[in-house]
Amino acid sequence: MDTIVQMLDEIFTTRISNPPVGLAEFMKSQKDKTILLYGAGAFGRENLSLFRKYGVEPFAFLDRNAEPGMERMGIPVYKPDDPELSLDYRKSVQVYISITLPKRIMSGIQNDLKQLGYQNVSPVQIITAHQVCYDDTKEENPGTEYFETRKERIESVLKLMEDSESRETFLSCIKGHLLRDYTSYKETDFPCQYFDAGVPLNKGFGGFVDCGAYIGDSLETLLRYCDRLDTYIAFEPVLDNFEMLSKNTDKFIDRIGKGFLYPCGVSDRTGVERFSIAASSSTVDENGELLPIIKIDDVLKNVPVTCLKMDIEGSEPMALRGAAELIRTQKPDLEISVYHSVNHFWDIPYIIHEMVPEYKFYLRSHTPASLESVLYCTV
Repeated sequence: MDTIVQMLDEIFTTRISNPPVGLAEFMKSQKDKTILLYGAGAFGRENLSLFRKYGVEPFAFLDRNAEPGMERMGIPVYKPDDPELSLDYRKSVQVYISITLPKRIMSGIQNDLKQLGYQNVSPVQIITAHQVCYDDTKEENPGTEYFETRKERIESVLKLMEDSESRETFLSCIKGHLLRDYTSYKETDFPCQYFDAGVPLNKGFGGFVDCGAYIGDSLETLLRYCDRLDTYIAFEPVLDNFEMLSKNTDKFIDRIGKGFLYPCGVSDRTGVERFSIAASSSTVDENGELLPIIKIDDVLKNVPVTCLKMDIEGSEPMALRGAAELIRTQKPDLEISVYHSVNHFWDIPYIIHEMVPEYKFYLRSHTPASLESVLYCTV
C-alpha cells in the first residue's frame, strides 16, 4: 500500500510542477496530421464535430460498411481496404477509432487495421477524455489549491480499493485526468460491464434497479448472465427511450417476476429538472428541457433490492443521496458510474463509505482512457 500511495504522491507532484494544457491547446497538435476516423456511426459523427470545433478537419471516415461515393457530414467514407488509399498513405495517416468498444474488440480492430498498413492507430477516447471536467468547479484544469484541499480524500479513497486491479485502475484514472495524458491507461480484461467484471458481488440480481435504463440494453445483457429476475425496476426520463424500454422489456417478460418502469430520472428530490437530450443520454442542463425526476427513497418502500445500477450522466451523487435509506437498510450491491466528472472518482466512493462503512470497493474501466469506469460495491 505504501508504494501505491507513493505513486499517487508522484502524480500530485507532477501535476503541481507541470500543469497540463487544455483541450484547445492539445488540438493544435492535431492540425498538421492527416486524420481518419474509424467508424461513421453516431459516435464517429460526434467526434468529427468535436475536431471541427477546434479547427481540425479530419480527411475521411473509415467504415467496413462504406459504399462507393458515400459521404458523412461532408467528408468521404472509405472501407479500410479501399485501394484508393495506398499503402504509403496508410502508413502516414493518424487513425482514431471512433467506436466505444471493450478491450478485446478494440484490440482486434487495431490489429486488423495494422495488418492493412495503418501504423498509427489509437482510440479516440485519448482525446475525448479531455472533455471530462470537474463538476464541483466546472473547470477543465483547476489550480493547485484545488488538489491541495482534496489530496487527503483522494488518498483515503485509494486505500479503500479492495484489490490490486482496483488500485491500479484508480491510479490510472487519476493520472490520466490530472495530467491530461491518456496514452497509458488501465482497462479491465473482464468481458462485461456490470455483469462479468471480475468482482465478487454477493446479493445477486433478483431485485435489480436500473437507473438510466435507456432502451433496456442493460436488462438484455443481464439476462444473458441469469435465468430470471424476481423484480426489475427501471428509471428512464427520455420518453422516446422509455417507449423502447417498455417494448424491449415485454420481450423478456416471461423471465421477470414483476416489472416496474418509471418515465423519470433519479435525483436527491422529487420534482422536475432541466436536461439536455442527446441520442443516447440526458444531462442536467439549466437551458434544457424540463423532465420529471424522483427520489428513489420516495418511490421504493420496503421493496427488496439486491443490486442498484446507476449510469445517469453525472447525476450519480444526487441520486445516491436520494437512495440513502434503501442503501443503508438493505445494503444492495452497487454498480455506479464514476467517469462523468473527474471528482466523482473520489467523491462517489466517499459518499457511499459514509453511508455504509462496511462496503468493499472495486473499480473497473471498461473502455480506454478511464471512460466507462464503474465503481462496484458489495458487503
